Formats: sequence, structure tokens, C-alpha cells
Amino acid sequence: MDIKQIHKILSGGTLTFIAFIVLAFLARIFSGVSFYDYKPWVVFIIQTGIAFLLVRISYEYQIIRKKTFLPAIFFMLFTASNPVLYHNLEATISAFAMVWCLIISFKNYHNSRSQMGSFNIALILTIGSVFCWQPLLFFIPLFWIGFGWFRAFNVRSFFASLLGIFTVYLFLFTWYFYNKDLISFYEKLPHFNEIVSVEWIQLHWHDWTVVVFFIFLLLLAAIDIFILGFSEKIRTTLFFKFLYLLVTVLFVFSCLFDFMVNNIQTIIYLSIAFISGFYFAMNDHNKWVTYLLIFTILFFVISYVVRLGVIDFLQ
Repeated sequence: MDIKQIHKILSGGTLTFIAFIVLAFLARIFSGVSFYDYKPWVVFIIQTGIAFLLVRISYEYQIIRKKTFLPAIFFMLFTASNPVLYHNLEATISAFAMVWCLIISFKNYHNSRSQMGSFNIALILTIGSVFCWQPLLFFIPLFWIGFGWFRAFNVRSFFASLLGIFTVYLFLFTWYFYNKDLISFYEKLPHFNEIVSVEWIQLHWHDWTVVVFFIFLLLLAAIDIFILGFSEKIRTTLFFKFLYLLVTVLFVFSCLFDFMVNNIQTIIYLSIAFISGFYFAMNDHNKWVTYLLIFTILFFVISYVVRLGVIDFLQ
């Protein structure tokens, strides 16, 4: 079996994608997750759904001009390698909301009548902010920028977005007012003064290793997409431009705000999974890229083992 066949097996087939789903399932078993604990299995199901949505984005909008499951495979690999995320249902639901908003954004590419899409994005993120993870509300302006890049942002879409936010809080106010419990309504409002921290993120040495490796992959992909990718469609370039903006904002937020770092990792994983998946899929002719693909998979397998404490290089 030559190196090209190895690359094709790792990136192309449905069976490979299914194999990584099974490995992600087994990773939870080996980490000690009980079948009686429903939360990590709900997280696993939602993460699998996110992986399928990444495949849908790639195929439906032809972001990657080759048949590949690599974005979905990488997402399952990244999330499976981090047992800390197994029980984090809030982060997983937030990531699902974000990837669904990405799909809505692409549907409105070059659409001057994008107010319904803008309304739906604001509605999804506001509901997620109220019932799941409050900082989701702060990503709405990020999608305004994305709509601007996709030539779909105008006055109507802006006010439609504000209407989406207003609709959720108006419904909540009416509900709590009817039940004479306005204190609970005020608790649902975003409290920006409670989350500002301006403290550097606290990560273990193996977490920093993963961060450095992610930065390395992002730089490689950026060179390939924005410098060497002359043949890529404008829509594809704008899509990855938005993903890079999303990763940058998430990293800045993790440094400047008192978020739990784990709450943003799943969203970062899905962004980097798509970016790195594109890079490896479009460079299948380069044997060194295939070697890097194999190394990347092994790197996160080792990361999983280290996180479990089976191997501790500090002792």
C-alpha cells in the first residue's frame, strides 16, 4: 500500500468516518464513562450530529472540491481526545447552535433579502444564551461581520437581527410577568460586568502542546488558502476567513473573559477541524502532507492517553 492509498483511506471513505465515530465511543468507555450517566452520551450524540453537519456544509456548498470526511473525522478526533468535554453539555449545544448558524449564513450568500436568515441566527443564539450558555449572545455581531463579507448585510437584516433578540426577551418578560416573577427574568438578562476578568488562561503543559499544534495547523492552512489558493472560489475564501475570525475571537475571549475554557473548546474544535480538513484534503498529492496527517491522528491519540493519566511525562 503506497502513501496515496493511505491518504485516500484516512480521508475519503464513509467507513473511515464510521470507524472514528466508533473510536470516539470507545474512548468514552476507556475513560470510565458509565452507561447509566446519560449526559456524556447525549454529548456524544450531539457531537456526532455536528460532524454530519460539517459534512453537509462541505458537500452542499462545495467548500472542499473533493469527496472527503476529514472535517468530520477531525472533529470527532479532537473532541474524543479531550475527556474533559465528555460531560460538558452546554459547550456541545453551543457548538451545535454555532454550526447551524454557519449553515444559515451560507444559505444567504449574496442574498439581498437576508433578513429571515439574520433573524433566525439572532433567535438561535439568543435562545442558546438564555437557556444554555450566556456568552452566545456576544457572537451575534460576529455574524453581522460575516453577513457583510457574504454581501448579505443591510439595514433590513440588521433590524431583523435585533428583532430576533427582542422576540426572545419579550416572550420571557411576558412569561415571568404573568407568573409575577420578574426577578427570574432579570437573571436571564446578560450580566456583562460579572464575566469580565482579564486573566490569562490557566492550561496544563499538555494543553499548551495542543494549542501550539493547532496554531501550526492554522498557519499551514492559511498559507494554502489565502496565499497559494488562487483557484478557490471567493465564497470558499470568505468562509475560511470567517472561521479564522471566529477562532481568533474565541482565543481572545478565553484570555480576556472569565469563561470556562472548556466552554469554548468545542466551537474552536469544529472551526479548526474544517480548516485542517480542507488543508489535508486538497494536498493529497503531497506525501509530506500525508505524513503530517498520520502524525496528527497519532498526536491526538497520544494526547488522549496523556489526559487520562496513563502516561505522565512529568513523573
